[in-house]
Amino acid sequence: MDIGDYYSKSIESFRRNWKITVPSIVASILTVLLFTVGFFGVMATLSPNLSIMWNFKLSIFSQINLNTLLTAGMILLIIEILIFVINAFRTAATVGMAKQIIMDSSASLDIAWKDGIKYFPKIFVVSLIKMILMVIVAIPLILSFYLLFNNMILGGISLLLAGSLIFFTGYILISLIFFVFNQSIVVGQKSVIGSIKDSYNIFWNNKLTVFLVALINGVISLVIGFILGIIFTPLAVVAGPLATQISGLLVSIILVPYFALVMTYMYMELKMGFQWINGDIKDHIVSTEK
Repeated sequence: MDIGDYYSKSIESFRRNWKITVPSIVASILTVLLFTVGFFGVMATLSPNLSIMWNFKLSIFSQINLNTLLTAGMILLIIEILIFVINAFRTAATVGMAKQIIMDSSASLDIAWKDGIKYFPKIFVVSLIKMILMVIVAIPLILSFYLLFNNMILGGISLLLAGSLIFFTGYILISLIFFVFNQSIVVGQKSVIGSIKDSYNIFWNNKLTVFLVALINGVISLVIGFILGIIFTPLAVVAGPLATQISGLLVSIILVPYFALVMTYMYMELKMGFQWINGDIKDHIVSTEK
């Protein structure tokens, strides 16, 4: 298979198995509900009167004590953790369905629930590790911004450029190294550390393929996001930010399962030796590496 086959086969698999979007639909609904609860929870904490939402003034912060801020921060933290868990479950369920579709040409919601429950803790932990690494590589950029805007010196601009270079280089490398860790966990049944090593090895041994798939995924996301943005822009005049949120959710519901299929096809070929003839599995060699 070449890279084009990953996408063409994924389109056909996606077209025949719309049920693969169910985990993303459910996750999107739960995320919206959590955001709503979090918003009203924070507003209720910051002010006894919810009219603060409509008559916001910076002066209100002088009337808020530390305990109130800590409570609001705790609410936001809990909401973020729950959303993180939901996304991990959605990913595990979607990749599990993608594997079943590739193997059996169809998928059931039972496998989504089973794999979601089984693998989301590992995906949660690896996602957390990835996020921490992203924050670490962002530190030079944040520091350079601070120095630039507080000292306003020529050297600050040089630091900003250096910080930006470190951040974007680190961001790209981390993204590529962790590119198929979800597949490593769900399809390859690796451990937390094993999935990171496995994903790294896939990238290192197939640099061009992984880079091109990541690049194509990014371009597809931008193009579809741009098109939906144009469609929903007139609605934003009436519905406001809600239209933008709906647009983002639609992109997620469509692209998350589609990209899961693309990356699972790639993983099963590059790592596990699967081959396809006329859409059917010809042969495979299952890796026993842990």
